[in-house]
Amino acid sequence: MSEMFQAIRLHVLSERIRSWAEFEQMSPPYSIALEALDDVPGQRGTRVSFDHHTGVIRQVTMSAAMQAYIAVRQSRMMERWRKKRSPIDVYVWNADQDVCLAAFVLEYHNLLQGALGAPLLRWIVQYNNKIDICGGLYPVRLEDLVANHFTWVFEPFRLQRKMGKVVGDEQIVTRTIRLVCDRLLALLEGKAGITPILVQPEILYTSPYEFVIADEKGDPASRLVLATQGHTNLISLTCRRPSGRYTYSVIRGAIYDTDGIFDVPRLIAAFQAAEDQPDKPIWGGSNTVAGSDSTLGSSLEWQQLRDIAESVLSKP
Repeated sequence: MSEMFQAIRLHVLSERIRSWAEFEQMSPPYSIALEALDDVPGQRGTRVSFDHHTGVIRQVTMSAAMQAYIAVRQSRMMERWRKKRSPIDVYVWNADQDVCLAAFVLEYHNLLQGALGAPLLRWIVQYNNKIDICGGLYPVRLEDLVANHFTWVFEPFRLQRKMGKVVGDEQIVTRTIRLVCDRLLALLEGKAGITPILVQPEILYTSPYEFVIADEKGDPASRLVLATQGHTNLISLTCRRPSGRYTYSVIRGAIYDTDGIFDVPRLIAAFQAAEDQPDKPIWGGSNTVAGSDSTLGSSLEWQQLRDIAESVLSKP
């Protein structure tokens, strides 16, 4: 499916790259990892990792797409690198909004290098940056996201996300990225559609310890809806998997509340210890946004998470 792109050669990984040393060993010079490397982001020699998960303060680190956007607009990275090697090898692990947008920025870098830099795309990149670094729990005017085509652009990801990540889904990931790229092109050509936000996330539990548990109904816009309702700290049921397991996210939105007790690392450690396979790293993430493994999934039902979280947060 590499023919779907010209400036980049997309590689969909079955698991994330563990370190810079591994990335350097497995990839040719002038390679890029998009949210695929479990190590600090940045540049080492002729390789770059655009990410905002490991070894960073998430709320002050740009999203992967914004990092790619700056690299293309300011330093003309793709133009320079393609003189050395073309196409550029790009490694991804999934097809979330940030990855799809970053892939578009790299593939269509020539559209962004003028003085204006495609204003419609700039708007999408800026909103994605705010939403993504907040784990999706960011208060916005929902009608603006609809009117400015944000929800329409990323609709292929919303549909793919309901399935969860499964072994052998490389073609699905590649196809999702291509479909989002096509919609971004349509946006720039004035042919974008409209996708209303219709999802109504279900509040499963409201805790006295300043968090809610919610069922997203498989729609990433659920977090935006919850944010507009004033919710800040969230345990989110992302999807129920065909295997009978679950995908969850844990998000601390009130990060500057010094009296806050929603301690994400403590919660993640407790959830991991309660799993049916505690020796496998099922839960992980940062101190503000974390969750269960996207491939294996969690064995725990939301009621179990509720009881564990209440027990953990009730202790100083």
